Amino acid sequence: MRIHRFFGKDVSVIGLGSVEFGGMCPEAQAREFMDAYMELGGNLIDTARVYGDFKTPKNGESEKVIGRWMVDRHNRERIFLSTKGAHPPLGQMQKSRLSREEIRSDMAESLNDLQTDHVDIYWLHRDDENRPVEEIMETMQSLIEDGSTRLIGASNWSAARILQANDYACSHGLTPFAANQPQFSLARPVYHSDSTLKTMWDAGMEELHWEKNLPCFCFSSQARGFFSKLDQAGEEGLSESVKKQFLSDENREIYRRVKKVQAETGLSVGAIALAYLTCQPFPCFALAGASRLEHVLSLREAGDAKLTDAQRDFLRQRL
Repeated sequence: MRIHRFFGKDVSVIGLGSVEFGGMCPEAQAREFMDAYMELGGNLIDTARVYGDFKTPKNGESEKVIGRWMVDRHNRERIFLSTKGAHPPLGQMQKSRLSREEIRSDMAESLNDLQTDHVDIYWLHRDDENRPVEEIMETMQSLIEDGSTRLIGASNWSAARILQANDYACSHGLTPFAANQPQFSLARPVYHSDSTLKTMWDAGMEELHWEKNLPCFCFSSQARGFFSKLDQAGEEGLSESVKKQFLSDENREIYRRVKKVQAETGLSVGAIALAYLTCQPFPCFALAGASRLEHVLSLREAGDAKLTDAQRDFLRQRL
């Protein structure tokens, strides 16, 4: 699997997502997925405080599964470990949880459940634009200084707020956000059920990455398998929810372009969709989920796949 050099570490261009670990994905299956992913040469595992059991719901289920697995496999040092905190309570998405006490409490609980003394990157899962970035970045600096995390990142923050936060950090001797984690896939969504999500299509986001060379960790990178499902079963084979979120004339045209690139490269449709991300001119990591073992195994092709600049730009011009 290809890697990007990221702040002194070799990090796999495809990361394993763990949204359902400990919930819809039982622990035994999650362990099978992580074992298989590591055997492919992957080392980026992404989780969050709120991931796991969304039916109960209770925090930390995904982190607990990953923590027990790392202890049993004695492999913590081989993994680039990514987790997120400061998420609003589920069902109260407009409620802010970005106070110093809340951020530090989430961090402590994550480390306890992951059974480690640090993570490689810690993300703020949501923003509150009414809270000054100065206060937030001072709190994040405290996590760096006490060794809880090596790097910090923003997820579902606007481009303007990331720039504001990093400007403050750099002018005050603090650690800036090392990366951004927005929704980014080859298929552009036409509908969002959650207004707090931020995407690569939001104002100024693509310019932020191009002009600042800011690394991107893409969530929902597979667009719920849109192109693969379209290729295998046609539009009639798409679920109503996938149709609502991704079926558009723009994405139909991109699918036709994917097929032309497939004829040139011999790559699968799914591998091309992920390679579009991992071959961006700025460091870009695709976070991929799985519901079956074959989904994990298919990441070998995607992780090795490379597109030329011309092929990448043919699939989608800059936004």
